Amino acid sequence: MKFLRGALLGGAALLVSSTVVMADAPNDPYEETNREIFQFNMGLDQAVMEPVSRGYRFVVPEPARMGVSNALENLSEPRTLFNNILQGDAEAAWHTFLRFTINSTIGLGGLFDVTTAGNFERRKEDFGQTLAVWGYESGPYLMLPLLGPSTGRDTAGFVVDTVTDPFSLVFGFVPSMARTGTRLVDNRSERIEEFEALEATAIDLYASVRTLYYQNREHEIRNGAPPPLDDLYRDLELEKDVRVSFPATRTN
Repeated sequence: MKFLRGALLGGAALLVSSTVVMADAPNDPYEETNREIFQFNMGLDQAVMEPVSRGYRFVVPEPARMGVSNALENLSEPRTLFNNILQGDAEAAWHTFLRFTINSTIGLGGLFDVTTAGNFERRKEDFGQTLAVWGYESGPYLMLPLLGPSTGRDTAGFVVDTVTDPFSLVFGFVPSMARTGTRLVDNRSERIEEFEALEATAIDLYASVRTLYYQNREHEIRNGAPPPLDDLYRDLELEKDVRVSFPATRTN
């Protein structure tokens, strides 16, 4: 992408004899510290998370892992319902309520995701997405210890989601931590090959993770809808903040 941007802008400069200034850089004012935390997280992943996740995948058969993933996702549905309501989306709230009710009963506590099998797909929401719907900017990019990439807005959302989590409020701290640990191992086990491919191909792994995080969050906030035209220009790094200045006309 950097090469493509340079080629396009360089060609434009030659054609119009102009000076091009890019002003749409990632909002990463703490990049030096973020990179240090990223390296810490990577070391922890290599030493603990990846071996544990590989062991989990080796010991637990795929159908059982699928059931665990379904149950964990089902436990997050009350959080989604809460944020559906805060976003004023009555249709999505009803959709989430039906999913949780059906999967918790017919699906045996969520072990079987019978609603998705019936084209009743999951729409995950969190308070970071709610803040985005309310119009709050994402804020600076942050790399959090253990938790990974975030932004100022999503970090605030994570705190609210943690405090208001219905599962934690009902069952307490220890079961909540057990659920979190299981979810981390389960998520990592599902992405072993994906992350290996990213490590093998990324020139700058930190920057690649940052870009993928922003893209994924934008997709989640829009609920999969196509981005506005302005966002498309921004993603191509040919946005409205590109300024072109022409040399003054000379008169004899």
